[in-house]
Amino acid sequence: GCFDDCNQGESCVSGNCVGDCPGGATLCGIECVSTDSDANHCGGCDNACPDGQFCAGGQCVGMCPMGTIQCGQDCADASSDPLNCGGCGDDCGAGQTCESGQCQCQPGFDQCFGGCVDLDTDPNHCGECGNDCDGVCVDGECACPDGEIQCNGNCVNPDTNPNHCGQCGNDCGNLETCGGGVCQCMGGYTECNGNCVNTDTNPNHCGMCGNDCGDQVCGGGECLNDCDGFPDQCGDSCVDTNIDPQHCGGCFDDCNQDEVCLDGNCEEYQPAPCNQCPCDGCGNDPCCFDEFMDAPVCLTDSNQCP
Repeated sequence: GCFDDCNQGESCVSGNCVGDCPGGATLCGIECVSTDSDANHCGGCDNACPDGQFCAGGQCVGMCPMGTIQCGQDCADASSDPLNCGGCGDDCGAGQTCESGQCQCQPGFDQCFGGCVDLDTDPNHCGECGNDCDGVCVDGECACPDGEIQCNGNCVNPDTNPNHCGQCGNDCGNLETCGGGVCQCMGGYTECNGNCVNTDTNPNHCGMCGNDCGDQVCGGGECLNDCDGFPDQCGDSCVDTNIDPQHCGGCFDDCNQDEVCLDGNCEEYQPAPCNQCPCDGCGNDPCCFDEFMDAPVCLTDSNQCP
């Protein structure tokens, strides 16, 4: 399905991103066809000619008439057919028409680097060829999509961006995420005196804020004499370096604010909009379960879960 936005010059049809058809062609299903000449869509989508017949001028005929060229079962007018322009299979792209056997830009489109584009809406050629927008192009001017604002020349979502949370420049802490435009402790952490701490392992806030273990260690939210039964010990904390983002793969090797710790590796992520994996909301990103946060996440820079 179309979990991500389709590119400029594409539309989402039946869950697939499909390139826009050239002028004079018709979209049948997810395929651009010329209903004047296509024997499978002769005169209209899915109107197939019988075996042994051809399609010319939108009609099934016994042979191709003069002025057309035979392309399989299709009788194409090479002077005007956008999918057989000048010859069989010579396909004009989106924003083009076929005139006198040559592909030319449709009215309202301009030629940029061999293609026809709409300078009013194309984010790669906004207002002029090669002017690449970070967001969208509106009336030839770069702008941000709905729900995003421009910060330092980039379009960001202030509801979720930890570097611009709620407003430009509002940077959340390393153990915080941005939700609804407000910085908050990431899953698995509790706010104690303005800091995000893991009460399962923090010896100064063991089990609850302010519970200091003194000379003991903290493991599983309890003050203990040692870390027997826990995978690892880092300082006075009993941890699991396979899942702990403050001790990922080794003691005090902490992950960034946009990373989780999976199998001892820091992985870039976004919270999954589902309660479990698999999750359609992750789109093409893998959905993995993070034991530390006890929640599924979408990995944004990996092809598979560790």
